[in-house]
Amino acid sequence: MEYKWTVNKVQVAEDNLIVKVSLVVTGTNGDLSASAGYSRDLVRGDTFIPFEQVTKQQVLDWCFEPQVVTWKDIEGNEQSATNLLKDEGETQVAGQIARQLAQKAAEPALPWVTI
Repeated sequence: MEYKWTVNKVQVAEDNLIVKVSLVVTGTNGDLSASAGYSRDLVRGDTFIPFEQVTKQQVLDWCFEPQVVTWKDIEGNEQSATNLLKDEGETQVAGQIARQLAQKAAEPALPWVTI
């Protein structure tokens, strides 16, 4: 399985910082492919890179940083989970391709029909 991440667009704040990224992951396995789209809000960090100097890889690295989400459960206890966008996206695409493979196996081409 091969994965390719593409940055579709970014939203830039008035101070020249990227604050939101729209991206797509595409997976291919032979002649099968699947894609999933994501949007990631970026948190301002200590490092400033002017928009004109940022690279695709830097934007992807920012998007792939672990994101910790916290909330309170019904009993008032604080809970947290770490979201890993790269893993989530690639797992979703792999699942789509697995379903395509299962469908191909369940619905094989008729042996007397040639394409």
